[in-house]
Amino acid sequence: MKQIFLTLFLFLHACFLIEAQQVSQITPETAAAKKRLLPTPKQFLIHDGTSVILDETLTVNVELAENDATAKTVVSAIFERQFGTKPNILVTNKNNVPTEAEAYRIRAAGKTLTLSASDIRGIRHALSTLRQLAEPNRDAVTLTAYRIPETEIDDAPAMAFRGLHLCWFPETRYARIEQAVRLAAYYKFNHVIIEFWGTYQSKKHPKLCWQEFAATPEELKRLIAVGKELGITMIPQFNLFGHASGSRGGAYKHIPLDRYPEYQPIFEPDGWTWCLSNPATRTVLSDIALEMLDDFEQPPYFHIGLDEALPPECSQCLHSDYKALFLEHLLYFHKLLTEKGCRMMVWHDMLISQSDARWKGYVANANQYTVGMAEKLPRDIIICDWQYGAGKETGETWPSMRYFKELGFTVLACPWTNTTGMKSQGVTVAEAQLDGMLCTSWHHLRGDEMYKIFSMGGQVTWCAPPNYPGVWPNVFGMHLRQIGWDMPIEDYLDTGRVDLQVPRETIQ
Repeated sequence: MKQIFLTLFLFLHACFLIEAQQVSQITPETAAAKKRLLPTPKQFLIHDGTSVILDETLTVNVELAENDATAKTVVSAIFERQFGTKPNILVTNKNNVPTEAEAYRIRAAGKTLTLSASDIRGIRHALSTLRQLAEPNRDAVTLTAYRIPETEIDDAPAMAFRGLHLCWFPETRYARIEQAVRLAAYYKFNHVIIEFWGTYQSKKHPKLCWQEFAATPEELKRLIAVGKELGITMIPQFNLFGHASGSRGGAYKHIPLDRYPEYQPIFEPDGWTWCLSNPATRTVLSDIALEMLDDFEQPPYFHIGLDEALPPECSQCLHSDYKALFLEHLLYFHKLLTEKGCRMMVWHDMLISQSDARWKGYVANANQYTVGMAEKLPRDIIICDWQYGAGKETGETWPSMRYFKELGFTVLACPWTNTTGMKSQGVTVAEAQLDGMLCTSWHHLRGDEMYKIFSMGGQVTWCAPPNYPGVWPNVFGMHLRQIGWDMPIEDYLDTGRVDLQVPRETIQ
């Protein structure tokens, strides 16, 4: 018996020593470094007190599964942009690199930095992590070089599709859109949707936008190039059913009807929904969709909206078989996009109804014309299920997401600013084997809500649930500043997370 107690004592003592050693490894330097990393790497080890200097004496070994002729050029350009230096870069093919898509490995010691990944996407993520980890040398008033601690990092994404939905309003400055795209890439998102709110200038239908606020061809071309440079898949969105005003509902603004009432025939009388019974409507929408595909350089996806539409009110639609008209409308655009090698994305809410007890308490806006339509749609359509609340306190399952997945659709969970909801939906993505997440921003791409969307969205889409460590707001500010250096930002209004620190004074 004494021998048993002695053995148990020694075992517990050994466990205590191991735990104490693990706790002791969380030094102030390690803790400070981890605060700067978003999303948090899965495995992260810092060797305290030893640094790797990111200067011309550094050798960077880039290890890839297959030969990539562009790798050296890409890594060299990122190093020069992020760290202001040109190290010696060696690209080799290895068999023991991380095999998971977009996963990466970092080993930094002495004068050698080794970055390993299956392809260049993982290498880009590794370089983003390095930038967050890096500090300037404390040897002069101005920057001479960056340094990182000797480090071992192994990391991989939890979701394949990690998306961010951005809105380009007439009030939105171009720099804010580019800032958001760059920050999305920095936080390891891999898809960005751009929804134009009266700001896309069609060549065939130029009056269908606020022309004085339209995105210029130069801005759009630059944005697509930035996305390509950063490894972001850029996706256009144009609403082909509801939200036809191109403006927020409560504003009662409408393009083009506020200025060009001759366009009334292609809208329902209140202007909120496109008139599906007028053949000219389809011609206009087809023209715009095809132009967008060209401007976005033939993207793999196109988001047609489909949310929050109202039942028809014009006499022609009311006397039609509107349910069949609605289905035929969707199938027409599905075919149009498919022929261009592009998959259709839709919001989910017009496909399920509050009249069904399963969806009580969830976003479900179907009417008598659209309810039950999901069963009739092609399964290659991507369902973007937007649920903006926190969910139930316990046992939340987000049933509509599971419903669409069981029907055979690709399904994305779509939260907004509620961080509890983001975490909960992250769990559902894993449990229900959904296809990823699309974080939405709408008109909240500023201030504290911008911080929540990016910081928690970055964690949830990359990290495995349920552990989502946060990031300090000041660190988020530091990351915004780094993005500004890349653009570069020159206008005061484009710095930080708000345009103005205090409201402009008004004369009473």
